[in-house]
Amino acid sequence: MDDLIAFLAARVGQRQAVIMQAVRKAKDGEPLNRGETKVAVEQRVRALGDLEIDVVNQMINEVEATRRIMLAHRTTVSEKVPGFPLYGSEYWCETCHVPGDEAGSNWCLTLRLLALPYADHPDYSERWRP
Repeated sequence: MDDLIAFLAARVGQRQAVIMQAVRKAKDGEPLNRGETKVAVEQRVRALGDLEIDVVNQMINEVEATRRIMLAHRTTVSEKVPGFPLYGSEYWCETCHVPGDEAGSNWCLTLRLLALPYADHPDYSERWRP
């Protein structure tokens, strides 16, 4: 996978799905089977009592915050020389204004840091490392 944004979106989506699955199973009283115990987040959520549900809400809020950060740091294309499209385009982060030669060639530090917790994932690219 070459696209840092797609990588981050997939990881955030997986995290949200795991959280929601754990909450649903805990509510229904379903037992965990052996294959599902591989997911550490689900194990932690399943172990929470009613008083600790705030932790689940915090995890959900972290997922939403990550999505909002990703939206704020998207790559934009603009003309290098306004009014002269023949001189090519410039790619840059809308928030950090980090330039790149092509989309995703120089992801901003914020996006690279968001991906760092997933550095051991098989789809993580070392060129994203901050």
